[in-house]
Amino acid sequence: MKKYQIGVIGSAGNEEYPDKNKQRDKIFYVAKTIGKLIAQEGAILITGGKGGVMEASCKGAKSVGGTTVGYVKGKERLTSNNFTDIEVVSGMEGCGEETMLILSCDGIIAIGGGAGTLQELTIAYRNKKPVVVIDLGYGWASKLANSYLDERNNKKFLCAKNPKEAVNLLLKNLK
Repeated sequence: MKKYQIGVIGSAGNEEYPDKNKQRDKIFYVAKTIGKLIAQEGAILITGGKGGVMEASCKGAKSVGGTTVGYVKGKERLTSNNFTDIEVVSGMEGCGEETMLILSCDGIIAIGGGAGTLQELTIAYRNKKPVVVIDLGYGWASKLANSYLDERNNKKFLCAKNPKEAVNLLLKNLK
């Protein structure tokens, strides 16, 4: 039986937002915990392969022997964070790798997030992927909690208050 592939998306790290995110420690702690829980459920973690939420969730998954995949932009190998097992080089810059990432996932968990996260959430919505957002009062994940992206009401963004609730809610919606 194939394993679930769960995407974790959200706020980037210092490479994009140096010292500007006041919620950084909380967001990254939550991401690390989610990565660990996903791995403990036997699922594969999929991220954008960069820092921030992506690196923190990969670090959590690796701490319990999980498998991590990172989709990276550009044409260069070895550009993902140090906790990525499998690096998928998209060959694309800022448009396209997000679609590859989202379509490779059975479901998504979103934490915080800026414009890139919104782009990924839009792709998930249009493709009717189940999405659970963690409402930490910050970023697109919180802004879209318990809502639809538009009047088509494709797939509601479900809301969780903590990592365990998020992983359990997503798995319930995948079965």
